[in-house]
Amino acid sequence: MNKPKLDHLYRMTDMVGIAEHCLIATPDLREGYCVDDNARALQVALRLKEEKLVDIYLRFLVSAAGEYGFKNDMNQNLVWENESIGENFGRAMAGLADTAKLGPREDQKLTSMFLFDQYIKCIEKVESLRSKSWLIYGLLMRDQCSPKLKSVLENYTKVKISQNKIEKIGEYDFKKMAKILSDELITSYEKNSDISWRWFEDKIAYDNGRLPWALFWAYSVFGDIKYLNVAKESLDFLLEQIYDKKLDCFSFPGYRGWFEKSGYRSVFGQQPIEAGSVVEACIEAFSVTKEKKYLDWAKKALDWYYGRNILGAKMVDQNTGGVYDGLEEKGVNLNQGAESLLSYLSSRLSFKD
Repeated sequence: MNKPKLDHLYRMTDMVGIAEHCLIATPDLREGYCVDDNARALQVALRLKEEKLVDIYLRFLVSAAGEYGFKNDMNQNLVWENESIGENFGRAMAGLADTAKLGPREDQKLTSMFLFDQYIKCIEKVESLRSKSWLIYGLLMRDQCSPKLKSVLENYTKVKISQNKIEKIGEYDFKKMAKILSDELITSYEKNSDISWRWFEDKIAYDNGRLPWALFWAYSVFGDIKYLNVAKESLDFLLEQIYDKKLDCFSFPGYRGWFEKSGYRSVFGQQPIEAGSVVEACIEAFSVTKEKKYLDWAKKALDWYYGRNILGAKMVDQNTGGVYDGLEEKGVNLNQGAESLLSYLSSRLSFKD
Protein backbone atom coordinates (compact mmCIF):
# COMPACT_ATOMS: atom_id res chain seq x y z
CA MET A 1 0.00 0.00 0.00
CA ASN A 2 1.10 3.55 -0.67
CA LYS A 3 2.03 5.80 2.22
CA PRO A 4 -1.16 7.35 3.67
CA LYS A 5 -1.83 11.07 3.50
CA LEU A 6 -0.39 12.74 6.62
CA ASP A 7 -1.79 16.27 6.30
CA HIS A 8 -4.21 15.84 9.17
CA LEU A 9 -1.63 14.23 11.44
CA TYR A 10 0.54 17.32 11.03
CA ARG A 11 -2.47 19.63 11.33
CA MET A 12 -3.39 18.13 14.70
CA THR A 13 0.18 18.14 16.04
CA ASP A 14 1.84 21.18 17.60
CA MET A 15 4.90 21.50 19.82
CA VAL A 16 2.93 20.10 22.79
CA GLY A 17 1.63 16.94 21.16
CA ILE A 18 -1.35 15.78 19.16
CA ALA A 19 -4.65 17.44 20.09
CA GLU A 20 -7.42 15.11 21.22
CA HIS A 21 -10.39 16.50 19.29
CA CYS A 22 -11.32 18.53 16.25
CA LEU A 23 -14.14 20.86 15.33
CA ILE A 24 -14.73 19.26 11.93
CA ALA A 25 -11.09 19.19 10.75
CA THR A 26 -9.69 22.06 12.84
CA PRO A 27 -7.95 21.05 16.09
CA ASP A 28 -10.13 22.07 19.04
CA LEU A 29 -7.57 23.01 21.66
CA ARG A 30 -10.35 23.68 24.18
CA GLU A 31 -10.47 19.89 24.56
CA GLY A 32 -6.76 19.65 25.31
CA TYR A 33 -4.46 16.66 24.85
CA CYS A 34 -4.26 13.13 26.28
CA VAL A 35 -1.72 10.37 26.81
CA ASP A 36 -3.90 7.78 25.04
CA ASP A 37 -3.66 9.62 21.74
CA ASN A 38 -0.03 10.69 22.04
CA ALA A 39 1.00 7.11 22.79
CA ARG A 40 -0.89 5.95 19.68
CA ALA A 41 0.66 8.79 17.69
CA LEU A 42 4.12 7.77 18.86
CA GLN A 43 3.63 4.25 17.52
CA VAL A 44 2.38 5.61 14.20
CA ALA A 45 5.30 8.05 13.90
CA LEU A 46 7.77 5.23 14.52
CA ARG A 47 6.30 3.14 11.73
CA LEU A 48 6.26 6.14 9.41
CA LYS A 49 9.88 6.91 10.38
CA GLU A 50 8.88 10.52 11.14
CA GLU A 51 11.72 11.39 13.52
CA LYS A 52 10.51 14.89 14.44
CA LEU A 53 7.07 13.57 15.33
CA VAL A 54 8.66 10.85 17.46
CA ASP A 55 10.43 13.62 19.39
CA ILE A 56 7.18 15.48 20.02
CA TYR A 57 5.09 12.51 21.13
CA LEU A 58 7.88 11.02 23.25
CA ARG A 59 8.35 14.36 24.99
CA PHE A 60 4.63 14.37 25.78
CA LEU A 61 4.88 10.97 27.47
CA VAL A 62 7.90 12.11 29.46
CA SER A 63 5.93 15.12 30.67
CA ALA A 64 3.01 12.83 31.59
CA ALA A 65 5.10 10.69 33.95
CA GLY A 66 3.60 11.00 37.42
CA GLU A 67 4.30 9.61 40.84
CA TYR A 68 2.22 6.46 40.56
CA GLY A 69 1.54 6.16 36.85
CA PHE A 70 0.90 8.37 33.84
CA LYS A 71 -1.27 11.43 33.91
CA ASN A 72 -3.75 11.30 31.06
CA ASP A 73 -5.51 14.61 30.35
CA MET A 74 -3.83 17.96 29.76
CA ASN A 75 -6.18 20.92 29.42
CA GLN A 76 -5.86 23.88 27.07
CA ASN A 77 -3.81 25.73 29.72
CA LEU A 78 -1.29 22.87 29.64
CA VAL A 79 -2.23 21.76 33.16
CA TRP A 80 -2.48 18.03 33.93
CA GLU A 81 -5.82 16.99 35.36
CA ASN A 82 -5.56 13.36 36.47
CA GLU A 83 -3.19 10.45 36.99
CA SER A 84 -3.98 6.76 36.76
CA ILE A 85 -2.87 3.30 35.77
CA GLY A 86 -5.89 2.78 33.54
CA GLU A 87 -5.79 2.09 29.82
CA ASN A 88 -3.67 5.18 29.24
CA PHE A 89 -0.98 3.40 31.24
CA GLY A 90 -0.98 0.34 28.99
CA ARG A 91 -0.88 2.41 25.82
CA ALA A 92 1.90 4.63 27.17
CA MET A 93 4.02 1.62 28.11
CA ALA A 94 3.46 0.03 24.69
CA GLY A 95 4.46 3.28 22.99
CA LEU A 96 7.62 3.50 25.09
CA ALA A 97 8.50 -0.12 24.37
CA ASP A 98 8.08 0.42 20.65
CA THR A 99 10.33 3.47 20.83
CA ALA A 100 12.89 1.54 22.86
CA LYS A 101 13.09 -0.97 20.02
CA LEU A 102 12.34 1.13 16.92
CA GLY A 103 13.42 4.67 17.85
CA PRO A 104 15.45 6.27 15.03
CA ARG A 105 18.03 7.61 17.50
CA GLU A 106 19.85 6.04 20.42
CA ASP A 107 18.82 8.80 22.84
CA GLN A 108 15.14 8.13 22.08
CA LYS A 109 15.63 4.43 22.72
CA LEU A 110 17.42 5.04 26.02
CA THR A 111 14.82 7.56 27.20
CA SER A 112 12.05 5.08 26.51
CA MET A 113 13.83 2.15 28.12
CA PHE A 114 14.52 4.20 31.24
CA LEU A 115 10.96 5.49 31.58
CA PHE A 116 9.43 2.08 30.86
CA ASP A 117 11.57 0.49 33.57
CA GLN A 118 10.64 3.18 36.09
CA TYR A 119 6.96 2.29 35.83
CA ILE A 120 7.14 -1.46 35.40
CA LYS A 121 6.42 -1.80 39.14
CA CYS A 122 2.91 -0.46 38.53
CA ILE A 123 1.93 -3.32 36.23
CA GLU A 124 0.73 -5.56 39.06
CA LYS A 125 -1.96 -2.98 39.88
CA VAL A 126 -3.48 -2.98 36.38
CA GLU A 127 -7.02 -4.35 36.13
CA SER A 128 -8.18 -3.43 32.61
CA LEU A 129 -8.00 -6.32 30.13
CA ARG A 130 -7.17 -3.93 27.30
CA SER A 131 -4.37 -2.37 29.30
CA LYS A 132 -3.05 -5.87 30.05
CA SER A 133 -3.15 -6.59 26.32
CA TRP A 134 -1.06 -3.52 25.55
CA LEU A 135 1.33 -4.46 28.35
CA ILE A 136 1.81 -8.01 27.03
CA TYR A 137 2.91 -6.49 23.76
CA GLY A 138 5.00 -3.80 25.48
CA LEU A 139 6.84 -6.26 27.71
CA LEU A 140 7.65 -8.52 24.76
CA MET A 141 8.96 -5.53 22.77
CA ARG A 142 10.99 -4.28 25.73
CA ASP A 143 12.57 -7.71 26.02
CA GLN A 144 13.81 -7.39 22.43
CA CYS A 145 15.67 -4.11 22.92
CA SER A 146 19.31 -3.78 21.95
CA PRO A 147 21.55 -5.61 24.47
CA LYS A 148 24.37 -3.13 23.86
CA LEU A 149 22.22 -0.34 25.28
CA LYS A 150 21.67 -2.25 28.52
CA SER A 151 25.04 -1.30 30.02
CA VAL A 152 24.59 2.32 28.93
CA LEU A 153 21.21 2.38 30.65
CA GLU A 154 22.59 0.74 33.79
CA ASN A 155 25.30 3.39 34.12
CA TYR A 156 22.79 6.18 33.55
CA THR A 157 20.48 4.70 36.19
CA LYS A 158 23.35 4.55 38.70
CA VAL A 159 24.02 8.24 38.16
CA LYS A 160 20.35 9.10 38.73
CA ILE A 161 20.33 7.03 41.93
CA SER A 162 23.51 8.74 43.21
CA GLN A 163 21.83 12.10 42.62
CA ASN A 164 18.79 10.94 44.62
CA LYS A 165 16.63 11.50 41.56
CA ILE A 166 15.22 7.97 41.59
CA GLU A 167 15.13 4.94 43.85
CA LYS A 168 16.93 1.74 43.00
CA ILE A 169 14.73 -0.64 41.06
CA GLY A 170 15.03 -4.39 40.96
CA GLU A 171 15.66 -6.71 38.05
CA TYR A 172 12.56 -7.59 36.06
CA ASP A 173 11.92 -10.55 33.80
CA PHE A 174 9.91 -8.96 31.01
CA LYS A 175 8.90 -12.24 29.38
CA LYS A 176 7.80 -13.75 32.69
CA MET A 177 5.62 -10.72 33.39
CA ALA A 178 4.11 -10.94 29.91
CA LYS A 179 3.29 -14.60 30.50
CA ILE A 180 1.56 -13.79 33.79
CA LEU A 181 -0.62 -11.21 32.05
CA SER A 182 -1.34 -13.61 29.18
CA ASP A 183 -2.51 -16.22 31.69
CA GLU A 184 -4.76 -13.59 33.27
CA LEU A 185 -6.41 -13.03 29.88
CA ILE A 186 -6.94 -16.79 29.61
CA THR A 187 -8.50 -16.86 33.09
CA SER A 188 -10.91 -14.08 32.14
CA TYR A 189 -11.82 -15.93 28.96
CA GLU A 190 -12.49 -19.18 30.83
CA LYS A 191 -14.59 -17.34 33.39
CA ASN A 192 -16.86 -15.62 30.86
CA SER A 193 -17.05 -18.00 27.90
CA ASP A 194 -19.38 -20.91 27.28
CA ILE A 195 -20.51 -23.01 24.31
CA SER A 196 -22.30 -20.06 22.68
CA TRP A 197 -20.23 -17.13 23.97
CA ARG A 198 -16.51 -17.29 23.26
CA TRP A 199 -15.36 -14.03 24.76
CA PHE A 200 -13.33 -12.51 27.62
CA GLU A 201 -16.20 -10.45 29.08
CA ASP A 202 -19.98 -10.59 29.28
CA LYS A 203 -20.24 -8.02 26.47
CA ILE A 204 -18.42 -7.04 23.31
CA ALA A 205 -17.48 -3.46 24.01
CA TYR A 206 -14.68 -1.43 22.43
CA ASP A 207 -11.20 -1.91 20.98
CA ASN A 208 -12.23 -5.55 20.90
CA GLY A 209 -9.60 -6.92 18.56
CA ARG A 210 -6.93 -5.93 21.06
CA LEU A 211 -7.65 -8.94 23.30
CA PRO A 212 -7.07 -11.80 20.84
CA TRP A 213 -4.29 -9.69 19.25
CA ALA A 214 -2.32 -9.83 22.50
CA LEU A 215 -2.65 -13.62 22.75
CA PHE A 216 -1.42 -14.07 19.18
CA TRP A 217 1.65 -12.07 20.20
CA ALA A 218 2.04 -14.21 23.32
CA TYR A 219 1.83 -17.41 21.29
CA SER A 220 4.42 -16.14 18.80
CA VAL A 221 6.91 -15.81 21.68
CA PHE A 222 5.98 -18.59 24.11
CA GLY A 223 4.53 -21.19 21.75
CA ASP A 224 1.91 -22.14 24.33
CA ILE A 225 -0.94 -23.76 22.39
CA LYS A 226 -3.59 -22.52 24.83
CA TYR A 227 -2.75 -18.94 23.79
CA LEU A 228 -3.25 -19.82 20.14
CA ASN A 229 -6.47 -21.73 20.76
CA VAL A 230 -8.09 -18.92 22.77
CA ALA A 231 -6.80 -16.26 20.38
CA LYS A 232 -8.38 -18.06 17.40
CA GLU A 233 -11.60 -19.01 19.18
CA SER A 234 -12.20 -15.50 20.48
CA LEU A 235 -11.28 -13.76 17.22
CA ASP A 236 -13.45 -16.10 15.15
CA PHE A 237 -16.34 -15.51 17.55
CA LEU A 238 -15.81 -11.74 17.42
CA LEU A 239 -15.78 -11.71 13.62
CA GLU A 240 -18.98 -13.75 13.51
CA GLN A 241 -20.73 -11.36 15.89
CA ILE A 242 -19.70 -8.07 14.27
CA TYR A 243 -20.05 -8.93 10.58
CA ASP A 244 -23.42 -8.21 8.95
CA LYS A 245 -23.83 -10.98 6.38
CA LYS A 246 -26.87 -9.37 4.76
CA LEU A 247 -25.09 -6.07 4.14
CA ASP A 248 -21.73 -7.82 3.60
CA CYS A 249 -19.85 -5.41 5.86
CA PHE A 250 -18.63 -5.02 9.41
CA SER A 251 -21.14 -3.52 11.86
CA PHE A 252 -19.28 -2.76 15.07
CA PRO A 253 -20.78 -2.31 18.54
CA GLY A 254 -22.01 1.24 19.14
CA TYR A 255 -20.66 2.92 22.24
CA ARG A 256 -24.17 3.64 23.59
CA GLY A 257 -24.65 0.08 24.80
CA TRP A 258 -22.27 -2.31 23.02
CA PHE A 259 -23.21 -5.96 22.24
CA GLU A 260 -24.49 -7.70 25.35
CA LYS A 261 -24.30 -11.42 26.02
CA SER A 262 -28.04 -11.20 26.71
CA GLY A 263 -28.63 -10.30 23.07
CA TYR A 264 -28.99 -6.51 23.20
CA ARG A 265 -27.08 -4.70 20.45
CA SER A 266 -26.33 -1.02 20.02
CA VAL A 267 -25.65 -0.45 16.34
CA PHE A 268 -25.08 3.29 16.00
CA GLY A 269 -22.20 5.17 17.50
CA GLN A 270 -19.74 2.89 15.68
CA GLN A 271 -16.20 4.24 16.01
CA PRO A 272 -13.09 3.87 13.82
CA ILE A 273 -11.06 2.32 16.66
CA GLU A 274 -13.13 -0.85 16.21
CA ALA A 275 -12.15 -1.29 12.58
CA GLY A 276 -8.54 -0.56 13.45
CA SER A 277 -8.27 -3.14 16.23
CA VAL A 278 -9.92 -5.81 14.07
CA VAL A 279 -7.49 -5.11 11.23
CA GLU A 280 -4.50 -5.42 13.55
CA ALA A 281 -5.82 -8.57 15.22
CA CYS A 282 -6.46 -10.25 11.88
CA ILE A 283 -3.07 -9.23 10.49
CA GLU A 284 -1.38 -10.74 13.54
CA ALA A 285 -3.54 -13.85 13.24
CA PHE A 286 -2.47 -14.23 9.61
CA SER A 287 1.17 -13.69 10.57
CA VAL A 288 0.97 -16.48 13.15
CA THR A 289 -1.32 -19.01 11.46
CA LYS A 290 -0.76 -18.23 7.74
CA GLU A 291 -4.51 -18.77 7.27
CA LYS A 292 -5.56 -16.55 4.37
CA LYS A 293 -9.04 -16.02 5.79
CA TYR A 294 -7.58 -13.66 8.39
CA LEU A 295 -5.94 -11.52 5.74
CA ASP A 296 -9.27 -11.39 3.92
CA TRP A 297 -11.01 -10.30 7.13
CA ALA A 298 -8.37 -7.62 7.69
CA LYS A 299 -9.02 -6.18 4.23
CA LYS A 300 -12.77 -6.14 4.84
CA ALA A 301 -12.25 -4.31 8.15
CA LEU A 302 -10.00 -1.75 6.46
CA ASP A 303 -12.69 -1.29 3.81
CA TRP A 304 -15.03 -0.07 6.59
CA TYR A 305 -13.10 3.22 6.42
CA TYR A 306 -13.66 3.43 2.67
CA GLY A 307 -17.43 3.00 2.71
CA ARG A 308 -18.04 -0.69 3.31
CA ASN A 309 -20.21 -0.03 6.35
CA ILE A 310 -23.90 0.07 7.25
CA LEU A 311 -24.33 3.62 5.91
CA GLY A 312 -22.14 3.18 2.87
CA ALA A 313 -20.26 6.27 4.10
CA LYS A 314 -16.63 6.99 3.35
CA MET A 315 -14.95 7.67 6.69
CA VAL A 316 -11.69 9.03 5.29
CA ASP A 317 -11.84 12.66 4.18
CA GLN A 318 -9.72 12.75 1.03
CA ASN A 319 -9.38 16.54 1.25
CA THR A 320 -8.05 16.76 4.81
CA GLY A 321 -6.56 13.31 5.32
CA GLY A 322 -8.64 13.04 8.49
CA VAL A 323 -11.07 10.30 9.56
CA TYR A 324 -14.62 10.97 10.74
CA ASP A 325 -15.33 10.11 14.36
CA GLY A 326 -18.21 7.69 13.89
CA LEU A 327 -21.39 6.39 12.30
CA GLU A 328 -24.55 7.80 13.84
CA GLU A 329 -28.20 7.07 13.12
CA LYS A 330 -28.58 10.38 11.30
CA GLY A 331 -25.27 10.16 9.44
CA VAL A 332 -21.55 10.60 9.88
CA ASN A 333 -20.03 12.49 12.81
CA LEU A 334 -17.99 15.02 10.83
CA ASN A 335 -15.47 15.71 13.59
CA GLN A 336 -12.04 14.25 12.78
CA GLY A 337 -10.36 13.52 16.11
CA ALA A 338 -7.01 11.95 16.93
CA GLU A 339 -8.24 8.49 17.92
CA SER A 340 -10.08 8.08 14.62
CA LEU A 341 -7.11 9.17 12.55
CA LEU A 342 -4.55 7.12 14.47
CA SER A 343 -6.67 3.96 14.43
CA TYR A 344 -6.89 4.25 10.66
CA LEU A 345 -3.20 4.97 10.18
CA SER A 346 -2.19 2.08 12.46
CA SER A 347 -4.41 -0.33 10.55
CA ARG A 348 -3.12 0.89 7.18
CA LEU A 349 0.47 0.53 8.31
CA SER A 350 -0.10 -2.99 9.64
CA PHE A 351 -0.34 -4.33 6.10
CA LYS A 352 3.01 -5.44 4.77
CA ASP A 353 3.87 -4.38 1.23
